[in-house]
Amino acid sequence: MNIHSNGPAIHLNAYVNQVRQQQQTAESAAAQPTAGQADTVNFSAQAREAQKAVQSLQITSDVRTDKVEKVKMEVDKGTYKVVGAQVATDMLRETLENNLVLQKVNSRV
Repeated sequence: MNIHSNGPAIHLNAYVNQVRQQQQTAESAAAQPTAGQADTVNFSAQAREAQKAVQSLQITSDVRTDKVEKVKMEVDKGTYKVVGAQVATDMLRETLENNLVLQKVNSRV
């Protein structure tokens, strides 16, 4: 019986060469830029709605100039008076409104 010691080594070398060739092909394909292909992003309806809300808030002014002018005139004339009960009522109303909005937002998530 004759046993040749280089039999499995030949098969192993052929396999190693094949793997190296596949790696080189994959690396060269990855290195080449893909012409004409662009990345795309798809947003959900909820994300588009949120984006519209953000845009409308960016357009809206933070300052109500009509109220500012009215208060300035009252301060200049000395007729501006703060009613504590009205301030407290307005603060509570705004807090309740904010809580309702937050509940709606949380229920959608």
